[in-house]
Amino acid sequence: MIQWNRILEELAGICGVDRIRTGPDETVQYAVDGMVPKAVLFPKNIKMTAALVRCALRNDLALVPWGKGTKIAMGNPPKRLDLVLCTARMNHMLDVDPANLTITVEAGVRFRDLQARLATEENRCYLALEALEAEAGEFVCSERSHSGCFLPLDPPFSEKATMGGIMATNSSGPRRLLYGLPRDLLLGVRFVTPGGEIIGAGGKTVKNVSGYDISKLMIGAMGSLGILCEMTLKLLPLPERMETLLFSFESFTDASAFASAVFGTKLLPAALEVADRAVLEHMDLRSSEGLAAGPYVAIAALEAFDEAVARMKRELQTMARHFRATGHTLIHEDKHSLFWMALGQLQSSLLRRCHRLVALRLSYPLSSWKTIFEFSERTLSQKGLKHALLCHSGSGVSLVHILLEAEEDRNASVIEAVGTLLAQCRAQGGNLLVERAPVDLKSDLPLWGEPGSDRSLMKRIRCEMDPSGLINPGRFCVNP
Repeated sequence: MIQWNRILEELAGICGVDRIRTGPDETVQYAVDGMVPKAVLFPKNIKMTAALVRCALRNDLALVPWGKGTKIAMGNPPKRLDLVLCTARMNHMLDVDPANLTITVEAGVRFRDLQARLATEENRCYLALEALEAEAGEFVCSERSHSGCFLPLDPPFSEKATMGGIMATNSSGPRRLLYGLPRDLLLGVRFVTPGGEIIGAGGKTVKNVSGYDISKLMIGAMGSLGILCEMTLKLLPLPERMETLLFSFESFTDASAFASAVFGTKLLPAALEVADRAVLEHMDLRSSEGLAAGPYVAIAALEAFDEAVARMKRELQTMARHFRATGHTLIHEDKHSLFWMALGQLQSSLLRRCHRLVALRLSYPLSSWKTIFEFSERTLSQKGLKHALLCHSGSGVSLVHILLEAEEDRNASVIEAVGTLLAQCRAQGGNLLVERAPVDLKSDLPLWGEPGSDRSLMKRIRCEMDPSGLINPGRFCVNP
């Protein structure tokens, strides 16, 4: 106890007593897989973050970075947990440069707040937001807060997720089909290494790296190589027009044939999803659109100039009739944004209804998407497991959600089903990631899929960066 009190005094000397939480009622809110930290720290900038990390290293304290906690369920339970370092108060937009289509933000900036500040003077925003006011204490270093630009990402949990968390988990959504991945938008970063050093890489221009691009190394590292504190990102002008088309189909054969036909044309939808009816039934839609769906739906996001959207809408409707679509729904502008936001919140919506949720991300060669979807549906149905399936049909990714009732004891069926899905993905040249699972199931699930040839290299990098293993100890597949 005397030792811990001394450490608390040292931490308080770095960041101030008001930036440390040690009360049980507060620390329990930052538990990782049921393990509660001794203290939660809220640094205000990168220098303070570096000093806190050095303090943790000196005192052999295990540390977990935390943004809003939207993806903290990923990974193994930590071997130990002393401190949570929360970036919530590092929430400043340091530089907004609409003329050069770049923005520099701190890791704690919420994705929705960033999009709000990039709205046009007419308050037209890429996200459908009820209010565009900045949160208290936010500082924007730009004469123009209304730039008419947007950050072309649509990560899950978009209302809560922070930019640091999005980059650290390489988080993307359906519209990666048109806009790409987080790594495609990152120009530069500043981060704190596990040794407490401040490292900067990249800059505000596209061609800003000679040799290895260290900034890209931080994408998808899950915070295991350091704590992301600042990042510079590329922007795009807002699309002139945004609409969504939903088509209902009686069979997966028709829905998948329609999607494949779209990819055989020169049309460029922002997203093209194929899902079962359970996905729409569990979405938290804020307005009624009369979304009467058949057993399967194909969902297209159209974001472009007026003429391009009009052409895509016309041609997609004609193609859908050819593939026996039983109906369609058109969603315009604000409701378009609300729809895709609700789709990104699907895991959260399912979690509110089903506390024992198992969420999987299946990856595979693009040509295998039909095989994987049908195999997943058949496997889960044979096991008698309730599920919701969503396929990013143009990106080689499917999201599989297994819904367990609290009183059900279906652990054996789930473990067997996940193993079968992993084997099928590997047979197709892909892999599987468990994004969320009950803690009691984690030890029996392949949380990171099957190790590939790159695993040894990743582990070597991890050991070089954090030889003591103090950041996220034991949580990820490359931990020493």
